[in-house]
Amino acid sequence: MTISFTYIKESYLFNKRTFVYPGLIETSSQAEDLTPIWTIKVHEREASICQGRSGASVMTSIIEGANKDLVQFKYNNKLTNGGFDGTKSTWAFIDFDGQRFDWIAGMMQDCWKLEDSKGTLVAQFMGLSRDYKIRGSLVLHAKVSESQIALIHLSTKMLKYST
Repeated sequence: MTISFTYIKESYLFNKRTFVYPGLIETSSQAEDLTPIWTIKVHEREASICQGRSGASVMTSIIEGANKDLVQFKYNNKLTNGGFDGTKSTWAFIDFDGQRFDWIAGMMQDCWKLEDSKGTLVAQFMGLSRDYKIRGSLVLHAKVSESQIALIHLSTKMLKYST
């Protein structure tokens, strides 16, 4: 069983909101009549994810470090972290149960796979699109909790800093 999501930026230039829609969408015009499941808001080094178009924030993240290589996540007054692991050359994060996940770069630019500590494929992210508003798509390959889904969505923002 797989679950797919598509990230569509609200406006190309001025807005810092990205909507997360269910399914794989090829053009932003296909999402005009759809309601997003989540909204990711970015302001400088901070990002948050909320349910729907403008609900309360579910989780926040702050990108830190001189090289933007560390990130801290906050969910229900719990903190965890992530960042670039130079020994493995991966972007990693720890979920709120202490399990490690690694984003591993694929052969193509902006293609990543997420594996758990056992090497099981959890998700894949592809940031390429012909539509300038589409910021990527995510496919979940494993059953994950709500906090893990939010972590996975927010952790894709780490991947931007890989280039």
